[in-house]
Order: sequence, then C-alpha cells, then structure tokens
Amino acid sequence: MKKLNSFLLKSYVGPLVLTFCIGIFVLLMQFLWRYVDDLVGKGLDLWTICKFMFYACWTFVPMALPLAVLLSSLMFFGNMGEHYELVALKAAGIPLRQSMRPLIGVCFGICLLAFFFANYAAPKAYLNYRVLYHEIRSKKPALDIPEGVYYKQIDGYTIRVDKKERDGAHLKGVQIYDHTAHKGNTNVTMAERGYMQTSEDGHYMTLTLYDGHTYGEDADMGSMRDNNRERDVAYPFTRLKFEKQILLFDLASFQMPEATADMYERHQRTLGIKALSAQYDTLKANRDARQDEITRAMGTQYYHLSHYYAQDSVQRALRPDKTEATEEAYRQWRGDIASTAKIQAAAKAENFRSDAQYYRNDMYYRNEQVNSYAVEWHKKFSLSAACLILFFIGAPLGSIIRKGGLGMPVVVSVLLFVIYHVLTVIGEKAAIEGVMSCFWGMWLAPLIYLPFGILLTLQATVDSSFLDADTWRRLLGRNKAA
Repeated sequence: MKKLNSFLLKSYVGPLVLTFCIGIFVLLMQFLWRYVDDLVGKGLDLWTICKFMFYACWTFVPMALPLAVLLSSLMFFGNMGEHYELVALKAAGIPLRQSMRPLIGVCFGICLLAFFFANYAAPKAYLNYRVLYHEIRSKKPALDIPEGVYYKQIDGYTIRVDKKERDGAHLKGVQIYDHTAHKGNTNVTMAERGYMQTSEDGHYMTLTLYDGHTYGEDADMGSMRDNNRERDVAYPFTRLKFEKQILLFDLASFQMPEATADMYERHQRTLGIKALSAQYDTLKANRDARQDEITRAMGTQYYHLSHYYAQDSVQRALRPDKTEATEEAYRQWRGDIASTAKIQAAAKAENFRSDAQYYRNDMYYRNEQVNSYAVEWHKKFSLSAACLILFFIGAPLGSIIRKGGLGMPVVVSVLLFVIYHVLTVIGEKAAIEGVMSCFWGMWLAPLIYLPFGILLTLQATVDSSFLDADTWRRLLGRNKAA
C-alpha cells in the first residue's frame, strides 16, 4: 500500500502543479489585457513591470487554486479510468475510496495552505500590488515625442516634430505652442532643427533650437485698446529671429508620485482575520451609533411635523369673535391661516423627505462597509472549503467519464468552475448589499456544490452506472431502435 500511495501522490502532484501554473498564466494574460493601457507608453523599467506582475499573480491564487484542484483531480482519475488502472485496482481488491484516501490527505494540506495564504500572504501581496498600481496609474506617459503628431503631455506646451533622427535627440521641423499664459496660440516658436536632451535626474528637458522664429501677440494690450476706442483693433504682433535658442521644460508631472501603504492599510483585502474582526466591530459600533442618532433626529422632525394641527388649534383659539367681526373679515382670517399652514407644512415635509433620503444613503453606505469586512472574513474560510469540495466533485467525475488529458476534463472543469465562480460573485454582491446574510452569501456556492460532491462520490464508489456515459448511450440506442 505504501508503494501504491507513493505512486498515486507522485502521479497527482504533477497535474496539480501544471494546472495551477496554467490557471495563473491564463488569469495573468486576462489581467494584462485589461490593464494594458495603464502600462504601455509610460517608460516603466523591466523591474517595475516584473514586480507588478509578481504581486498580481499572488492575488490570483484564491481563484486559481480551486480550479487547479478540480482540473487536476478530473484529469488524474479520468486518465486512470481511460487506461483501466482503476479497473486493475478494483480487481486487486482496492476500491476507489481507498485510492482516493492519500489524495484526500493532500487536499486537506492544500486547504490549510490556502487558509494561511489567504490570511497572511494574500493581504500583503494585495497591499503591495495596490500601492504599485497607484504609482503606475498616476504616472504620465513617457517623454517620447512622435513624428508628425501634436504632443500635449508637457503641461502648458504643444510640440510638433516633422522628423526625428535615429538617435531620437536630433529633430527637424520643430513647432512649439506656448499655452502657459492660457490665452490660446499667442506664442509660437518654429525652428528648422533642434536637439533634445533630458537631465540626469529626469526633472528637466533642454530643447536647443537652431535657425527659427518666435511669433507672439499681446492680447492684453489689444484688449485695452479695444475697450478705450470701442472698436476692433489688431493685437500687437512680434516676430523674433534667432540662430540658437535654448528652452527649458519642467518634467515634474512625469515623475512617479509617492504612494504609501497607509493609503490601503485599512482595506478589507489587506487585513487578516484578527484585523478584520477588529475593524468589523469598530464599523458596526459606529453604524449602530449613527443609526440611533438618525432615529432621534427623524423622530424630532416627525414630532414637529405632526404638531401643526396643534399649532392650528392655538391659532383658532385666537380667532376674532364672529359677533364682533364681519363675516367677510372672518373668512379672510380663516383663509390666511389655512394658506400659511399649508405652505409651512409643505416646506417641512420637503425637508423631512430630503433628510430621510440623505440618512438612507448614509446608512446604506455604512451597511455596505460593515458587510464588506464580514464577507472578506468568510471568504478566507470558504476558499479552503472550495478546494476540498471541488476535489470530491472532480475525482469521482473523472473516474466516471474515464477521459484524461486536456480535452474533455478541461471543458468539464472550466464549466463547473465558471458556475461556481458565478454563484460566488452573486452571493458576495448579495451579501454586501444586504440582500442575504454574509454567511449564506459567501457559503452559497460551497453549500450548493456539496450535495453534488457527495452524490458523485457515492455513485463512483459503489460502481453505479447511473452516470456512466456508455449506459446512457445504450439506453438511447434502444429507444431509437424501438
């Protein structure tokens, strides 16, 4: 048995590692396709890109690990069934449940590893990933002026170059539009050739121009003359010819801004179980205190709104005596009282409605905050459970369909995992929005898949033909013949 267990473990670890790497690679390609616009054209060095991809890969583990367990189990037992190895083991008196026993131990180890990873490694990786992504996203595109295009990445300037030499520094046909005064194209510099050089620290760019002209218009002076004479006057125009001119451009906006871990240290995905529990208790206490405050405030407003009838009765006590006042004066007094009461009541009701809407949005946001931390807390445990449950689905299903390799197992496992992932996303959103409790939201997918795992395991261990493809094929063939 020891040799058999060793053989099974060695044969299973290979597909597990392979499918895990494939899952990480596929998720990384999807990630790069999604964020390619934030990476291209910003002059990022290779080390920064590698760090960004490394941290991103660590954040993919919670999704890739259950998929790897499902696919590797299905491939392994499907391959054994296809080569009649399971039949040989059963003929030797070794049932399927005994063959699965050492792999169940491996899955329990994977569950513990997944839990510790989700509790310790994943939060730190996500924190570093968010900080680095913030720096990359905030960074402007690299200083690379293309040919024949109006380049506007330098603040206050628009530059156009007709042609660039191979070294990228010597330019021909340079046009520079100065917009630093925010008055339009009132200052334009044109040169036949130029030389571009960046300082060693990258903070400044020096552009040396040769054989050119600078054209300018004094819009302020033209406006003054226009106001004094009250008629259209041409702006003063200046033209300067130069053989050599040196322009200095500030490239501070191209520098990567500093981002600290303090910006994301309280985010739910950067915290472990203890920190999540503490933050959840704090947010829940703040939400309850705010709810009590809102209840008191709304009760006070409703009290004042409901006492307009009492105020009206006071006004009626002060009404003029019908015996001493004319009938017309009495009707006018009564109409004024009613009109004033209606206006005041409508204004108070509108304020009440506006405050109720504001308080509703405030409580909705606070509930989402509290639920998001509770969801993340449950997610760290549901990840481990997913690995074990998907193993009990993939292993018996592979022994039933008896197909190995990367064909049918990939199709079946991807289909099952997509359904599992969709259920997880639905449950997570419903839990955050308060539609269902956080426990049922995050354990929705595992609890739905658990009965199927038990059913498939029982069917496979008792050699039931209920899920055998050949049985259904023969049954359908008989029906057609009949």
